[in-house]
Amino acid sequence: MWNQVVKRILRSGPLNLIILSLLLNAGLASVSRADDIPGLYETEISVSTQDVEERRAALTAGMRQVLLRVSGRSIVLTITAIEEALSRPTRYVERYRYRNREGADGAQEKVLWVRFDEKAINKLLRDNRMPVWGRTRPAVLVWMVVDDRQSRILLGNNVSHPARAFISEQARLRGIPLRWPMLDLSDRASITTSDVWGSFEDTIIKASRRYQTEAILVGRVYRTYGGSWNVRWTLYDHGHREDWNARAETLVETLIPGVDRMASILAQRFAQVETGEQNKTVLVQVYGVKTLAAYNKTLKYLSQLAVVTNVQPQTVFPDNVVFRLNSRNGRLAVSQAIALGHTLVEKAVRTRPTAVHPPAPVAAPSVVTPRADLIYHLIQ
Repeated sequence: MWNQVVKRILRSGPLNLIILSLLLNAGLASVSRADDIPGLYETEISVSTQDVEERRAALTAGMRQVLLRVSGRSIVLTITAIEEALSRPTRYVERYRYRNREGADGAQEKVLWVRFDEKAINKLLRDNRMPVWGRTRPAVLVWMVVDDRQSRILLGNNVSHPARAFISEQARLRGIPLRWPMLDLSDRASITTSDVWGSFEDTIIKASRRYQTEAILVGRVYRTYGGSWNVRWTLYDHGHREDWNARAETLVETLIPGVDRMASILAQRFAQVETGEQNKTVLVQVYGVKTLAAYNKTLKYLSQLAVVTNVQPQTVFPDNVVFRLNSRNGRLAVSQAIALGHTLVEKAVRTRPTAVHPPAPVAAPSVVTPRADLIYHLIQ
């Protein structure tokens, strides 16, 4: 019913828009933050029996995974209070059950599926000054070449290789969405195995644009004469670049720490420790909201941001809406969360230039007056 009212008012004139604004200010259209993505607080641990002691150990291992995934910080497992909490994992379990799944070799294996209590886990992290990283996370495109001394392979979406499986699984455990290149005709025309192996930055970044990810991970892994494995990593993230190397006796031991470091770097940028001042108000003005569909799209998008606890439309104009958001970390957290998505784009604000001489009697230029902390345009 409320949507029908909004629809009729949006089709009407400015007077009715003012009426709608008053109704919104009265709080009739408040929207709560949406739930986190399924699986953020869930995990599966391999077990051999349903023995009580083995179950306790599996719950502790699962809780470690969830704490790493939700906080994004490896240091979380070294905090004394959290170490103590890990010794009593059942206090944080919402439900669990045993089930079978297909293993890597195709055989059935027994696992303990666990869902941890979201509020309890989040409180544990916040009480220990650790961030709670929500479901909106940067997608990462992976360009990787593997040299096993017999051949040099560029991994892609349809290339079956142990290195790709190891990286994908570890990224899943850390809650990082990965993208692998399709290696279709378009990719083959713009980038080669040698470009990735040689770390030709301009070529890699140009070939990555079609995938529209927030970060790019480049890996060059090779086997030495002695049989060990080396890898050189490069992470590109919004103008930042970080390089590091790793070495281990096996392929999996070489690759997994690199994925963990990538997750930690991204978490350092996008997952913030909450300040003492909770539920700061942030005004977000969104242009291009001229229809009911655009209004609902924007409202739903803002309400689903993990850093937002509540959204209320505050003022409606003919071509834009000002939303009042409550955020645990204020303006910066909201702007970073929106930057990860592809729904809103920052809107340039034009201001009236200062005149040196008295202006001529001509029509005044259009001026966009900032009414909010953040100003965006809706991508239709």
